[in-house]
Amino acid sequence: MDALIFDFDGVIADTEPLHFQGFVAALSGTGISLEQETYFRKYSGFDDTDGFTEMLRDHNIEPGPGQVEALREKKTAAVKEMLARPLPTVKGALEIIRSARDSGLPMAICSGSLKDEIEIAARLAGIRDCFEIIVSAEDVPRGKPDPEGYYKARRLLAEHFKRVVEPARCVVCEDTPAGISAAKAAGMKVCALSTTFAPDNLGDADMIIGDFTEVTLEDLASMV
Repeated sequence: MDALIFDFDGVIADTEPLHFQGFVAALSGTGISLEQETYFRKYSGFDDTDGFTEMLRDHNIEPGPGQVEALREKKTAAVKEMLARPLPTVKGALEIIRSARDSGLPMAICSGSLKDEIEIAARLAGIRDCFEIIVSAEDVPRGKPDPEGYYKARRLLAEHFKRVVEPARCVVCEDTPAGISAAKAAGMKVCALSTTFAPDNLGDADMIIGDFTEVTLEDLASMV
């Protein structure tokens, strides 16, 4: 295995419920009511920009100038406030990340969340120093399922560690169909966690687990 790349929400930190609440807070006053089941089924794989755009259009509202950005700012403020509380993490995630760090394996985060949100949450979880590379929503023109984030994460890992990082020898940990599609399009292997979607929705992954207590670093390495 040349590298291990993690999505963040629903893979490292169990923060998807916080993002849902952030969307709800931002949408208050717009006339849009967002149900939790709808959010997880339809929007949780999007970054904030695409998520708000789709939500507005699904309610026959064509986003006006600056409207999506204003909603993003409200949502970000709400999520940052919630991140001040103790952070729930996915079982086994911190242990496998620290094991990979101790082994010298190149690692990156590739997430549709904003960089400030990832930085805050990673520090709270005590793993910020495990990642040299973070690719966030601001770093790519298109979010998942577009593979650009994973292309960029691989390229930056190769440059930082000054070694060859082959796409087919990268293992990605994801929790959404959009994320799986993005990683597979980038030519990478995918270990999917059923933390956000049922296993039936994760069928394109190379491995499906409930959480990281079900695998070892060696299990992930055996995927390539």
